Order: sequence, then structure tokens, then C-alpha cells
Amino acid sequence: MKIVHLVTSTTGGAAQAAIRLHEALLAASHDSNIISIERRVENSSSDFVKKLKTNRPRRVLSSAVTFLQRRIIQRGNNPVSPISLDLLDWDDVHVESADVIHLHAFYNLVSVRNFLSRYPLKRKVVTLHDERFYTGGCHQSFDCEQISTGCKHCPQVHPPFRSLVSNQRSQVIELIRDKENVVFVCPSMWILKRAMKSFPDFPSTNFVQVYNPIPKNKLPLESNNDLKKEIGFGFVSQSLENPIKNLNLLLEAFEEISRIHPDRYYLTIVGESDKDYSRDYPKIMQKVASSSLELQEILRSIDILVVPSTHDNLPNVMGEALMSGLGLIGSKTGGIPEIIGLFDQSLFENGDKRGLIQAMLSCELPDRAQIQNQAEIVFGYKAIAAKMVQVYSSILE
Repeated sequence: MKIVHLVTSTTGGAAQAAIRLHEALLAASHDSNIISIERRVENSSSDFVKKLKTNRPRRVLSSAVTFLQRRIIQRGNNPVSPISLDLLDWDDVHVESADVIHLHAFYNLVSVRNFLSRYPLKRKVVTLHDERFYTGGCHQSFDCEQISTGCKHCPQVHPPFRSLVSNQRSQVIELIRDKENVVFVCPSMWILKRAMKSFPDFPSTNFVQVYNPIPKNKLPLESNNDLKKEIGFGFVSQSLENPIKNLNLLLEAFEEISRIHPDRYYLTIVGESDKDYSRDYPKIMQKVASSSLELQEILRSIDILVVPSTHDNLPNVMGEALMSGLGLIGSKTGGIPEIIGLFDQSLFENGDKRGLIQAMLSCELPDRAQIQNQAEIVFGYKAIAAKMVQVYSSILE
């Protein structure tokens, strides 16, 4: 069985998940390829990514569409992209010869119409890393219920352009209506339920929940020392200024618990930023991880990862932290609670600073080996590759 993965870029959470699934499938001796518009060589797996060649006019058009959607269509800071150009070469040998076409991130790589209509007999899989596919363009719906009524009054889009969102959503619903060869893979039960609600006439058997694969942290675990006097909290985001990731709430909570116990806690924040947070907070260490290996090394120095997101599907970093034996504190939103519950970790109400403070003050040092072993069963390459092959094989059986 030949699988081809489509992803716009090799950076970001969706791309990271696609590359890791590709690695897992290769390790299980399956025929897997990835096609992307952009490629950043970070590790050996990126060498297998085929970079799609696009001419200059198409790149200029792509940039223009991105500008149009961010500056004119989108209302506020939350991404909305109802327009997606079709830059993929559908005659590419990897696409043409594939038994399964697996779409991970499609913005300005494929149009939904062509993805669903071209090669009608091929098996099609869509991993819902965000909500864009079923909302008509809204990446994060913030639990908006308009997916049940057609998204005709999307609050994240300026009024003159709202029809673009509702029309795109209607088109997708019409296109998948009779497509038995399409399966939606959902990294969390939360997004699975949202997708099923958005496509009420699509068979429930065509929605499956499979976690994104996470590589095992092969670095030696930090041993839990009963004499250790400090507990290290951690926060990871591609951009520290991303409001959805909600670093400010954690900083406020950390400042308060530091006043209560000045020598008990420290905080490591990981991500890109022009601001030096460590200058204002002496117990904060600020770092940037340019590769997965660097992030694994940083995670070894942390005890508890805090995920205070205002809205999230299921961040890859939660799996990465568990694979490194870390404990978790997470906000009650999106797919975060199901992982918190599965691993018996700490949960607090979304945006509740007092609840976060209580969770931080109540936490204990984790049993790293036990957590890592459980995480391998849930997120490990071997387990996820087996589940995905079953998904690929079950379509049109």
C-alpha cells in the first residue's frame, strides 16, 4: 500500500505530525511519501519530503491571497482562510501512484474541491489538526455553535465576506455527501465530536480518533530525587506572544506562587519572542528550541508542563512532555481534558487564575518512568502506525 501525505509546509504542528507519521510508517516498512510547498531541513525525516516546485506568478498569487485573507477578510487576530489555492501538481508520480492520499494541512496547497473530486476511486484521509476543513475557513471556532446552522454570520469575518465562509462550508458538505472513500482522522475526541456535528449526514463510521504520533525521548530521564527542593514548571509555544496559548495567565500565576514560596519553584518558557521575560522574572529561564532534539533536552530539566491555552485541539507538546516523563497541568478546553484525564494529571477551568495557582501549589514531582511508559503505549510510533494502517485498509473494504 502506497501512502502520500500532503502538507503545505514542514513547519508547524500539522507538519510535525505528518512527518512523524511518515517516520512511523517507514519504520513499520510501509511505502510513505510527503509532498510540501516549503521544506525546512531540521532532521533526517525532512530529507524524505518532496518539495513542490511552483513558478513565481503562482507564489506571488499565493502571497496576495494570504494578505487578502489576513488584512481584509479576517476580523481580529484569529486566522480565517476560506480561500485555498490549488498549487499541487495532481499528475505528480507520488500522487498518481498512491493508494491513499492523506491530507494534513491544505492552505494554498490544494482546494477542497480538487482534493475530494480528483482520483475519485482513491482512498482519501483528512487529519483535522484544526477546524478549518469543516467550518469553511475558521481555524479555531472557540466552541462557536454556528457549525450547526451553516456559519452564515461568522463573527471572525468582516460582514461583506461572510458568504465566502458559508459557501465554502456548503460546498464541502455537498462534496462529501456521497464520498464513502473519505475518512476524517481526529487527534482528539473533542474535534471528532465537533466534526461529526458539522457533517451530521456523513456516516459516523467515517470519523476515527487517532492521536498524533510522538517520538520517544531517547535521552536519559532525570531521576526523581527525594531531596530535590525545587519544582520546575514549563511552557512551550512556537510564539510566546500567541494569545491562544495564554502565557500571560501562567506568568501571573507564577508570580503569585513565587511570593508564597520564593525558593520552591522555577519556570522555563520555550518559544520565539522579542521580549526578554527572564529580565522581569528572576526565576524564569527563557529558551528557544530549534529542533525536536533540543526540545527533548529542555524538557528533561522541567518537571511539570503547564498548558493554559484558551482554546486548543490537542497540542503535540503535551505528548512530547509525557514522552519525557513530565507531569501536566492543563486548561479545560478543546482536547486537553481527555489527555489530562487519561494520565490522571491536573486540570483547571479555562482562564481561572486561582484554579491554576491551586493546581501549581498542589502538584508533586512526577514518576517519570511510569509516565513515559504509559505515553509510549498511547503515542508511540509503533502503536499509531498500526492504527493508521488499519484506517487506510478499512476504507472501501
